[in-house]
Amino acid sequence: MHVKQAYFIGVDGGGTRTTCVLAQLDGTVIGRSTGLGINYNNIGMEEARKRLHDAVTPLLPGDGEIRGMCIGMSALDYAADADTTRAFCGDLFDPALTDMQSDAYTALVGYTLGECGMLIICGTGSMILMVDKCGWETVTGGWGHILGDPGSSHQIAMDALRCAINHWEGVAPSPALADAAMRHFALAHPRQLIDRVFAPDYSPAAIAAFAKDVLILAAQGDENAYRILKNNMEHCARECAALLKNAPEAANVGLHGGVFAHNPLARELFTNALCALVPNARTGMAAYPPELGALIHLYKKQGLLSEQVLKNLQTSYKHIQNA
Repeated sequence: MHVKQAYFIGVDGGGTRTTCVLAQLDGTVIGRSTGLGINYNNIGMEEARKRLHDAVTPLLPGDGEIRGMCIGMSALDYAADADTTRAFCGDLFDPALTDMQSDAYTALVGYTLGECGMLIICGTGSMILMVDKCGWETVTGGWGHILGDPGSSHQIAMDALRCAINHWEGVAPSPALADAAMRHFALAHPRQLIDRVFAPDYSPAAIAAFAKDVLILAAQGDENAYRILKNNMEHCARECAALLKNAPEAANVGLHGGVFAHNPLARELFTNALCALVPNARTGMAAYPPELGALIHLYKKQGLLSEQVLKNLQTSYKHIQNA
């Protein structure tokens, strides 16, 4: 008698890009696909559902069954309730097999393997997720670019642009940041920045891209750029420390997002500031990306997580990424 192969699907569903992986129950990843973002707060449930279906379909096995799918979604702060899951799944996915979590949670699982801990995300935006020893989740930050996202590349870029404006108006000198802004935004005159930033098709991500220039200047020792980065990292550290007052066992803090991934100075400044406030805190980067964090969540949920599964996930996914 032929026994069908069983599979899990892990999804990292961001606002601009979605990554899906298909794995066997032993942790062997056998497929990866990508698609457009599935944040239904921005594009609606129907479009998000269709985009995920388009991204997942190339992975679906012809001779096996899907045992479960975990979606880490940028549209969520916490796990979706049954009504939200059914609404999202519609007639394309089985809600009984679909586990919808926040993308912060699946990224955290990629760091803690489902144990208690904390994740701070500093990408285009920023937020913090903590899971305590009882499994309770607490979210802070994530207010968005209008209300403020300290530690994010958008906030760092905006702080730098304000320094550049102060320089142009003679309020306070910041020549390096002012020159960097002129180059980055291709300005012939400083006041052209107004047209760039308020153009109808301009986005927070386009402003956030300027943070790369700021972080380079900070690493080179520019006083103003360094102060901007330091202030942002210290603010993030204070937010984390405030959460840890109620759950000191969660002082294992994962660092996630482009600000941390590409900038040793940002990691150093944040870690130093946090350890000054919480001496037993430790920080690090996740060993598993969020799409594998989604898989790890499923393995743990179904009692299948083991050292061998983790090893298989890591080695097989590396092979697929390098193929």
